[in-house]
Amino acid sequence: MPRFFRNRQLILVLLIAVALIAAMAYTYDTERYLTKAESVIGSVFTPVGKVFYRMTNGISDFFSSIREIGTLRATNEKLQKEVDKLRKENIELQELKNENLRLKEALDFKTENPELDLKLASITGKNPGNWFNIFTIDRGKRDGIKPGMAVLDEKGNMVGQVTQVGDNWAKVLAIIDRDSSVSAVDVRTRDNGIVRGDSQGGLVMIYLPLDAEVLEGDIITTSGMSRFPKGLVIGKVEKVTKEPGALFKQALVKPAADFERLEYVFVVFNMTETGK
Repeated sequence: MPRFFRNRQLILVLLIAVALIAAMAYTYDTERYLTKAESVIGSVFTPVGKVFYRMTNGISDFFSSIREIGTLRATNEKLQKEVDKLRKENIELQELKNENLRLKEALDFKTENPELDLKLASITGKNPGNWFNIFTIDRGKRDGIKPGMAVLDEKGNMVGQVTQVGDNWAKVLAIIDRDSSVSAVDVRTRDNGIVRGDSQGGLVMIYLPLDAEVLEGDIITTSGMSRFPKGLVIGKVEKVTKEPGALFKQALVKPAADFERLEYVFVVFNMTETGK
């Protein structure tokens, strides 16, 4: 029953609309005065016409809004894709910029040190953990790499030595590894000692004489008393200690190379002949 009444109301609205349209068509573009009956009809239907006009405009605006929402959604998705693409390109450009900077530093070091016979290599793998204490490079026997050769970072700082060699790869033991040892010297005082890794990313210089005047901030380099070339920068002294009853002093040394961010390294082909 309620549905019937709703249908009747709809039919009534439609009939009124048709009557209104018919009355407007009858009076359209006629140059005459309206009759009394026409005036009465116009007075009755004018408010209804306003309501009907507003309803049709409202429906039109509603569907227009739906279309606009769809268009905005499509535009937003397109813009998001463009933003993602630009973000990816920006990351790639930053990577290229950083790589070019590292390679430029490597080229500068090689150019400034013509006495060193260097070959650049990329790091292809490392042991688990934050530190590059043992890692693999993409150079091997085919490139003339041999065990015992010194390995530097792209700025020329001491990194380690080659321990194993394959046809196109080699393993490097870093100076921060506890199994590593390098003959070293304090550049300022000329005190000699041995630098070993502390397994925590740092270095310890041991066997320093008790009368050694090594101080915080001193630069430590290779001494040239081993297979490594003389004068390769190892690091900087952070602290000097002496245990009670000990026969030697020792110094904590911060590595010059960044062992968390190694990407490229130099392999030094000439040995003790360099740095003289």
